[in-house]
Amino acid sequence: MNQLRSWIVPVLAGGLLLLLAAFAVAQGEQKSYLPIASRSEAPTPTPIPQPPTPPPGHMVEFRGLWITRFDWMGGSRPATPETVDRMVNDAANAGFNVLLFQVRGEADAYYDSDLVPWGKRLPNGLGQAPTPYWDPLAHMILRAHERGLQVHAYINVYPVWLGPVLPSEDVSPRHLYYLLGDVHNYTQPEGGPRKNNGLQWDSNRNVIAGTVQYPLYLRASPASEFLDNHLLEVIHELVTNYALDGLHLDHARYAQSNYSCDPVSEASFGGPCTSPGYGDWQRRQINGTIWKFYQALFADPAWTAGRSVPFNLSAAVWPLYESGRNTYYQDSKAWIQGGYIDTLIPMIYSSNSAFDATVDDWRAQAKGFHDDRAGRFVFPGLGSNHYDSFAEIAGRIEASRSLGTQGHAIFSYGGLAERGYFDDLANGPYATPAVPPVIGWHP
Repeated sequence: MNQLRSWIVPVLAGGLLLLLAAFAVAQGEQKSYLPIASRSEAPTPTPIPQPPTPPPGHMVEFRGLWITRFDWMGGSRPATPETVDRMVNDAANAGFNVLLFQVRGEADAYYDSDLVPWGKRLPNGLGQAPTPYWDPLAHMILRAHERGLQVHAYINVYPVWLGPVLPSEDVSPRHLYYLLGDVHNYTQPEGGPRKNNGLQWDSNRNVIAGTVQYPLYLRASPASEFLDNHLLEVIHELVTNYALDGLHLDHARYAQSNYSCDPVSEASFGGPCTSPGYGDWQRRQINGTIWKFYQALFADPAWTAGRSVPFNLSAAVWPLYESGRNTYYQDSKAWIQGGYIDTLIPMIYSSNSAFDATVDDWRAQAKGFHDDRAGRFVFPGLGSNHYDSFAEIAGRIEASRSLGTQGHAIFSYGGLAERGYFDDLANGPYATPAVPPVIGWHP
């Protein structure tokens, strides 16, 4: 309880009322928040040593590898401890030093949680622990730290569910889709499907789940204060119970420019979504959420001082800044220039190479972010199977170095494995080992 109090009190002082009821977001109902929970038996920490200066023969460079839930669950990579072992060894042998390991995809958990149901893609399905029991995140941290790699928990922020069939209402803990409905209620149009008021609606007041052929995320409304507080509890549980080296955010954005016209957003804004200034208001909703995360993580110097490496809060952001700001209301440069995130990782890759048709195009996009980094880190992202040859990857790594970025990240493990590029990295761009740069601005 003392540990929880040391985290809660500074956050409350910053105005994040995690345990109190608030009123009237969508329908005027009282909002009730889940209590903060802490597991009685947390995994044994396995801290990774961080030298104050690079060892002899090493360079300083963030070499991040995204590992999505699709990379390690399905096909030839079943969800087993042995799969995690192989991924860690592949990454370490190639020369990576940071794993961005996805632990939250659709408001589910690929770790042992008291707040969120077990992951949908695990063999037993949503809400069901693996059998025989194992904890994917705990195992990843153990193996990665043994090989000298950092692990950053990678979470999807606003996605709630993927596909046309809703999650079961019977799973425990209760899925976020239903928690949002409990708080914000539902709208039942005559002759139409019931709509969750806590989700993003489009300008036609539709909640679109997509089809089997074209699945789309159901996304929570960024205007929901309940959602913010729920996510803060999720983050607190993660960083309290696991020896993480960082937290990595993805999908911290609206679905499209014609979202969100849901009742929660319009009530909070005080007018319809077609009103002047609505886009600026939407950007403030996301900015506020990111700021809350940062404040919560670093409000307690005693907690941050206990980490073996400086904790990093990073975010994967839209590859074209203006498009991200104006279409998805993701004002990523405001986050880094405002000092409430440590690292931006712009996703400068596409299946049709629209964002980086050539190395020079990629470099120009990366430079735009790097020039506006305000003294913090920008680690450009590049694709693993988006190009015709490994030389395209090597060229982008060299372009990142020429900008002075101090690092980059590759999306994702699955593409590198399919093309057999781990040895190419080890014998080429990663032939000189590297340690990640040290963050110097935390308390």
